[in-house]
Amino acid sequence: MKFSTLLILTVLLLSRCNSNHTKATNPNELIYRSDATSSPTLSTQLDLSGNMIDGELTAKLKLTNSGDKNIDIQEVAVATTDGIRSIPETGNIGFSLKPGTDSTISLKFSPINNLQLFRVTGLRGSFKSVYKVLVTYKVPGNNEPQTIALKTETEKNAYLNYSRKYKKSITGYSFDTKSGFNEIQKKYLETLKQVNHPPFVYLSEQEIAVSGLNFRLNSYYLEDTLHAEFSIVNHADFPVKFIADAFDITANRKNNPGEVKTLIIEKIAGAQQDQTMMEKGDRLVIHFKKYFKLSTAPADILTFDLKEAFWLNGKKPLFVENIRMLPATY
Repeated sequence: MKFSTLLILTVLLLSRCNSNHTKATNPNELIYRSDATSSPTLSTQLDLSGNMIDGELTAKLKLTNSGDKNIDIQEVAVATTDGIRSIPETGNIGFSLKPGTDSTISLKFSPINNLQLFRVTGLRGSFKSVYKVLVTYKVPGNNEPQTIALKTETEKNAYLNYSRKYKKSITGYSFDTKSGFNEIQKKYLETLKQVNHPPFVYLSEQEIAVSGLNFRLNSYYLEDTLHAEFSIVNHADFPVKFIADAFDITANRKNNPGEVKTLIIEKIAGAQQDQTMMEKGDRLVIHFKKYFKLSTAPADILTFDLKEAFWLNGKKPLFVENIRMLPATY
């Protein structure tokens, strides 16, 4: 009798230990709840979790064909409540399910959570508390694709804890489009024989177009460091030389003691012997990082120093002036 009682207590203790072990979760993982959803032909079960450190969502999705015809799975996407869709970075998409069969797939997403933030900074933003996982499929005899939307949601307190730990205020920068840059730059290009005439100049909040040269900026200020990525594509009939030492972004039109910049040139397309020379068809990305302390971060206006950074043949600068950058906080 004593032996039986001891055995029962041991089993119960081990059961509790195992139960606690299975319920243990990764402290850096955000779990989303989702109910199973079905249509007359397709049933779904979803497990969705977010890695708080790298900003990735992992979806484990079981799909079951409960109809009598093949089902062609065409796409799986993650969408925010305001309609921003992201497709998976890894995993198999596009396959057929036979009647009475099922398939479980694992997909990874790096979702765009804030479209304006992504456009200005290149950052995707913090996780949302609610997502929809959209499964698009077709069945024979119906030309129109059908979509099942699986709503997922985090537990409120878990999301609040995530927000306190990981959400940070970010200042992004855009070009000042009201400075008269287009007119001034165009008049300057009209004096240069190196540029085809009539010259073309267009400045938007994130892009510069100059007679076939296209520039795009993503930048943000976070924790005393400015990060910028400047992409360049040369569609022009003339070459351009990039001067790395002259390329800079400054606060209040000056460099202060202690400010350190780092710059990496990545030649995406074109001759690699001289990464600073851009011929027609060449693509270049400049990765820029600079430490400096802004006293009133969102209010500070930065200056993008381009005037001495890009040169044409004959030692003529491409740009006649630098460009102001205006802040916005996200």
